Amino acid sequence: ADGAAYGEALAAVRGGRRVPRALRTAEDTERDGFPGRVAVQPYLSGESERLADTLGLDRLDWYNVHPGPRVRALLSLLPGSLAAGDDPAALAERLILAADLDLAGHRPYYVMDFALSGTASGAPATAGLTLRAASSYRLTAAVGALAVDAVLRAGVPAGVHFARDVLDPGTVVRHLRSRGIAELRLTGAAAGPEQMEEGVL
Repeated sequence: ADGAAYGEALAAVRGGRRVPRALRTAEDTERDGFPGRVAVQPYLSGESERLADTLGLDRLDWYNVHPGPRVRALLSLLPGSLAAGDDPAALAERLILAADLDLAGHRPYYVMDFALSGTASGAPATAGLTLRAASSYRLTAAVGALAVDAVLRAGVPAGVHFARDVLDPGTVVRHLRSRGIAELRLTGAAAGPEQMEEGVL
């Protein structure tokens, strides 16, 4: 598995483009919205870059947050293990065990925390969104089901698309909230009618 095809560790968006090794890993720190001590790994995925391009962001920092060291350590070894021919099922079992150990004493959780700063109506402004769920799998399944529903209703043009380009955001948010799949909390300008005009994430 070639991780470079998906994204780049430590990279960030600066001046509207990808810059390698712009950020550093924090092995033992605290982050708002995440319980306990965590490891923070900068990782700029292709999806994150598309988001920055769509929003016209000058800067974007994206981090994967790990509640313990074991999963992150295994993930860093995964490409080499697969290339060496290690059994994928055995690797999956090791990953599950590592996750259980990292989460010891905590309920499973999935958090996405976004902070945007820029201008709104010519004045400095900030906006935030925090999404909390018990499982990332339920989020993936929900978006997949909404995409299938949109296709069956002929609401998606022919061809291959990213879900974010063809699904109505309001419909997705209402579905996640009404089914209890996720909690979403808006802060700052995001909680009001103002739209961010330009900024960084």
